[in-house]
Amino acid sequence: MTSPFVFSNLPVELVRDILEHAAHSDRVTARNLTLVSSTVKHWTDPILYDTVVLSTARSLRAFVAAIANKPSEFVRTRVRNLGIFTLGPVQSIDRVLKACAGVQSLACGFSLPSYMQTQGSDALQSLKQPREQHLLGVACRDGWDASLVGPTVTHLRIHLTSFDSSRPESPFSISNTPGPDSGWDRLKALPSLTHLAIVYRPSGSTPPTAIIPHLSRLIPSSPKSDSGAHLPSLQLILIQVVGATKDASFASDTVSALNAAAQSAGGPALRIVAELAPFSAARQWEESVRGGQGVWDSAEAIVQKRLATSSAPK
Repeated sequence: MTSPFVFSNLPVELVRDILEHAAHSDRVTARNLTLVSSTVKHWTDPILYDTVVLSTARSLRAFVAAIANKPSEFVRTRVRNLGIFTLGPVQSIDRVLKACAGVQSLACGFSLPSYMQTQGSDALQSLKQPREQHLLGVACRDGWDASLVGPTVTHLRIHLTSFDSSRPESPFSISNTPGPDSGWDRLKALPSLTHLAIVYRPSGSTPPTAIIPHLSRLIPSSPKSDSGAHLPSLQLILIQVVGATKDASFASDTVSALNAAAQSAGGPALRIVAELAPFSAARQWEESVRGGQGVWDSAEAIVQKRLATSSAPK
């Protein structure tokens, strides 16, 4: 004798709400629910594909196999957040990027130069309307091409590979190509960029605060400013300072020094905020897209407080 289904007396709409809530709350539960019935699978399958994190070559291959059995429209419209944190196979990475063309937040933890060398840039440049891009760790280690960032991107995080204050016109090297295009000039083609985060490891050869004047130049002095030196829509720059466990105090002191320098400089520099880098930038990204605290949330609150203080009558 079988026991009655626990939801048998509830309206179908309520049952669906309950199961979808359970699927949103726990990924393992979401996977298990797809095995209950075809109806429940239809309800919960899209939730599994909303945020996709591929951290190993095995998970990458498994996802490629899974989407091979899905309608292309399903994958293109359902995957909103995509994180790829494995080096390859690059052919599989390319297939995933092409399939997930509707992604809104993309985090890359693979070598962009190596990927472009074999696969080109078509897949990244064909993303429909990405809003966030996070180029983390190895993605920027050997430089990267800023043209890979879509014109609709409003939030961008990168790892700063080098900073040379002796080159005032191009102190930041963000490309693996020589010449003026290797500097921040490439980012001026991003008319929608409002939030920039750089993961920064200070070197002993350059004072950490030397970065502040150069970053200030990227921020408009006023909404109507027409200077060609800045990024037209930029509202906030977040500096995430990296420091090893053995020099944690140095990283903490660097954060304090950077924030003090930004406040002392005033003007556009008030929109520059420093904080300690998270233990894992990839994990921070995943937590934020799953409904946790956003990468820029704390910095936004600090900027609002600074601006309110600076505009208050004295």
